[in-house]
Amino acid sequence: MSDSNSLFLKALNKEITKTPPIWFMRQAGRYMPEYRAIRKKFKNFLDMCKNPDVCCELALQPINAFNLDSAILFSDILTIPDAFNLGVTFVENEGPVFTNPVSKPVDVDNLIAFNPDELNYVYEAVTNIKNSLPENIPLIGFCGSPWTLTAYSIEGRSSKDFKKTIRFVENNQESTHLLLTKFTDACYLYLRKQIKAGADVIQIFDSWANLLDAENLRNFSLNYTKSLISALKQDPLTANTPIILFSREPKCDEQTLINTSADCISLYWDMVDFDINIARDKVAIQGNLDPKVLLESKDLIKEEAYKILDKYEGYPGYIFNLGHGITPNINPDNVKFLTDVVREY
Repeated sequence: MSDSNSLFLKALNKEITKTPPIWFMRQAGRYMPEYRAIRKKFKNFLDMCKNPDVCCELALQPINAFNLDSAILFSDILTIPDAFNLGVTFVENEGPVFTNPVSKPVDVDNLIAFNPDELNYVYEAVTNIKNSLPENIPLIGFCGSPWTLTAYSIEGRSSKDFKKTIRFVENNQESTHLLLTKFTDACYLYLRKQIKAGADVIQIFDSWANLLDAENLRNFSLNYTKSLISALKQDPLTANTPIILFSREPKCDEQTLINTSADCISLYWDMVDFDINIARDKVAIQGNLDPKVLLESKDLIKEEAYKILDKYEGYPGYIFNLGHGITPNINPDNVKFLTDVVREY
């Protein structure tokens, strides 16, 4: 896709845009009645993700409703652990549950080899969505970071503190690094296939970066994310595909994130002290309105959005987004209002 047709790609190319491009993390989701109507037809969330036609319809819903500047693949970051035969299911009101989590070092040794073709349903969804989008709307493909996939695969479910994971990492560092390496290699093959199928941009979600202190963040998360980005940048097929890194509350400075070689840093909502002078001309910036603001009055939504828009006015490569995903309790009318506020800024 040509940058000249897309505000979003212009921003990722570190260009100043007259109006910031806008899209939302988790823009297709339970806050939309159209989504809920489809979701209730599937007992297991992952079964829905394995239906490329349904994924296409879900990805297009927010584009049609809000006229956003980018679509994102409808899928889940746990498709890769599922392909490793870790038995991912989604339990109502609990989230993901693994029937075969990694509990001891031998489980890492005995993992089946990753076959990217096991996830053909994802690439088919990518192609379907891409073929259904207007020409000027790019499509974002994505994966979970190697660390985030590792945390889920050891814990076996979502958790506030991931105690089981942290204990495993402390006691089994060699096996942890092996698991991280396997996930890094799998992410590369997976993202390569997404790009080949039509994804214009890639976002890596390091959703559990906040579990790690500065040293462990470097050793168990950022080093592997950096390796993944490097592999994509060195591959002729994927070298020119922009990469966005979303790292949740990372305990590191701006330069450490920039050094991953991501093209864009997506900021968590509380990263208000991120120094844009350090980042200027090095990376694009995406973010970072607190999603909870969308539960407030329209006056407050506009006020908080303007604080961010004022801060990034004139920044070469700014994309408006939330600092985390849209939550199910948000009114779609407020999402539409926020989109209009950004467009009219």
